[in-house]
Amino acid sequence: MSLSPSSADATATDAAVSAAATPPRRARLSRTARRATVATASAGLLFAFALIPATAAQAAPQAPASGSASVSAASAPSLLTNIRTGSHPTFDRIVLDFSGSVPAYGVTGGPDQLTDCGSGNTVPLTGTEYTEIAATNAAAHDENGNPTYTGPRVVYTPQLAKVTGFAVTCDFEGHLKVGFATKAGVTEIHTFPLSNPSRIVVDVHYG
Repeated sequence: MSLSPSSADATATDAAVSAAATPPRRARLSRTARRATVATASAGLLFAFALIPATAAQAAPQAPASGSASVSAASAPSLLTNIRTGSHPTFDRIVLDFSGSVPAYGVTGGPDQLTDCGSGNTVPLTGTEYTEIAATNAAAHDENGNPTYTGPRVVYTPQLAKVTGFAVTCDFEGHLKVGFATKAGVTEIHTFPLSNPSRIVVDVHYG
């Protein structure tokens, strides 16, 4: 015996079949919603591009244009222009005058005689002690080889109490040396730079 569905069951069955046979409609977005969606997608795309690392070519610094001026240049050397001496009651003074700024320098001394840095010959100064002022980035000539210090290379100073003489012992490739000899009885040798004009002062104290 077959059973037929009641009319209510049949109606429910027909509704279910109709719902199954009819494909669901997609919800339609309003124009404002579509614009918001496109803007959000565009922002996400830009963010994704921002996260992409630069290639080696993009990351490499750009070379300066051909013929561009150098940013920095070597400073010009200080040029020795004069060497002066003076006698005082308790000290002898030697002054090295420079054009430009006062160069960096050091002082060495001892019983060994001075030597010329070019020839290696002993400088003909006599004394019991010998002192040398060694300046860097300094010269006694200009870039064309013309002397800026035109005095003698060796000078004797009989008018001074303890300094017997001085000499330019080296002037080569930015290295300048001026030395002097002293008699016995020197208590202190004091050096200091001064400006306006640029100079290195050497005071040889005694007594």
